Amino acid sequence: MQDWQSFLACPECHHQLDPTQNGYFCPDCACLYTRKGTAVDFLPVPIDDLANPDAVSMVKGYRAPNPLLSAARKLITSEYFPGKAWRLAREKTLGAKGTKLIIGSGVSQYEDAIHLDIDDFDGVDVIADAHKLPLADNLFGGVLCEVVLEHVSRPDRVIAEAYRVLRPGGRFFFIAPFLFPFHGQPNDYKRWSREGLRTEFSAFTELEIGIHGGPCSAMVHLISEWVYVLTGLRFPKGYTPIKGAATALFLPFKFLDRFVNHFPEAHRLAATLFITGTKPAGSDPGEVTRGT
Repeated sequence: MQDWQSFLACPECHHQLDPTQNGYFCPDCACLYTRKGTAVDFLPVPIDDLANPDAVSMVKGYRAPNPLLSAARKLITSEYFPGKAWRLAREKTLGAKGTKLIIGSGVSQYEDAIHLDIDDFDGVDVIADAHKLPLADNLFGGVLCEVVLEHVSRPDRVIAEAYRVLRPGGRFFFIAPFLFPFHGQPNDYKRWSREGLRTEFSAFTELEIGIHGGPCSAMVHLISEWVYVLTGLRFPKGYTPIKGAATALFLPFKFLDRFVNHFPEAHRLAATLFITGTKPAGSDPGEVTRGT
């Protein structure tokens, strides 16, 4: 992979950065971006949303995971993703020639990739706001962003930024929710239908949209959440044991998605959808950003 200086750019003006002893400096904006652990920090102030109960739980799970709770969540979950299409699309993006950008990487790790998130979790290379990527134009062979788009206040800007940093002919892969309960990690703003995704990503070509989490998984999600709502409790009080018990009761139904996902109208009730495509050859990196 190339050295860091060739990837990083000022998030405000996109000017190339000069390396310093403790980070990077933008000669145009006179902004200094320092290191936080092994990552470069481009956030002038911490993200406020990280203080809400969902976000606190997420951060704790990343930094100090409880082995028993993690194992229980893997076993008792409404999530089930049996399809091949989304896996092939994801592998094609991760296998694209050149460096990949992982937006909202958490603690995931991929080869030949820059990992970007809003905190310095293990493995994060760049701490930044996805609305303003601190990266140069036309740089990446692939951009991967899984179940992150609903957590940003302006998803159109994040998509525009992904377009800007992706090189012509490069591939992207996003997963976004459709019929899915609120989950504020760090916050939760929006949902997309198949047609909604097609509109959001219209600047790209060779679009493919399909089911990631199917209708039966969606129903288990919604019913277990409904059970919690009916208790009258205020989140997060009792949330984990109550929703966990409801999920355990109904989770066998999720396996029907192995068959239901193939039905022609399954997308109408899908929990999550994937979208993939390419940046057109010869495109202007700023043509999407100028419209936001």
